[in-house]
Amino acid sequence: MSFPIKLDKSLIVEYSASFMFYMEKHKLMDIMSRLLAELSVESVEDVRQWMGQNIRRIAIDIYSKALNAFHLGIAADYFQLPKNYFHRIVMHGRPGSGRRTLAHVLAERWNLLILDADALTYHHINGHQQDKHALLLQKGIEKDCVIQRSEAIGNIIQQRLLKEDALQRGWILYNYPNNRCEARELFEGFTVPPNRLIFLQIDERMARMRHLMRSYTPSPQDNITYLERQMQQFRKSEPLLNAYLSHRREVLYVDASACFETVKCQIMSQLTKTPYVLGFKYGESGTLD
Repeated sequence: MSFPIKLDKSLIVEYSASFMFYMEKHKLMDIMSRLLAELSVESVEDVRQWMGQNIRRIAIDIYSKALNAFHLGIAADYFQLPKNYFHRIVMHGRPGSGRRTLAHVLAERWNLLILDADALTYHHINGHQQDKHALLLQKGIEKDCVIQRSEAIGNIIQQRLLKEDALQRGWILYNYPNNRCEARELFEGFTVPPNRLIFLQIDERMARMRHLMRSYTPSPQDNITYLERQMQQFRKSEPLLNAYLSHRREVLYVDASACFETVKCQIMSQLTKTPYVLGFKYGESGTLD
């Protein structure tokens, strides 16, 4: 006698997302694509024998070229990423660096879901249904506990990233992470972490000028007091945060002091070509533990 099994759809989604990330991290799709491409241009009689003899060579070639290009600056074969590649991008930088504007431009280019962490948490905590993450965030705000706030915000964002539209379109996130702990959770704790973090680098004086002059109809946040609070938070968290990010392969440092079109073209060029590599750099997986 058989009994129906009640499946937890959220666990199925999380497993599928984890499997997708595993395939990407270990470049299994890259290896298979290269394998099939070489098969199509070679005169192969026994396909199974040829695949058995060459799959290891291709895998080593893909990994070694990608790593050497990233760490040693050795020229590699740059192929444009396929159109169905799902970008998962984080825009990071101090206020006034152009995070929001660039996020919208990149989202339009690749039809990505745009996620503002501040807006997401605001609507979550003020929604009609208060789940455990909203209650934890409320408690963290009331007690002024950074750890509880970071944990709750991370859970809210990860919950959103496991929605169908985020998994099927890719996404671009800004206003998160804000400190080293959040960055570590983002890359090492999320089921589907980003495959690129774009660090927009700009000095504080220029960032302030851009922030205050960006609109002829400024919002309530465009005032010296609010801006000073944001800048102070960035100055406080940036050294430790950057110490962590500098050890990760996904991070792309971009000079944001150039004109907007220059910065945009540089980012798009970097995002559309391979090799791309995930994880820690050579021999640095334990340096921060």
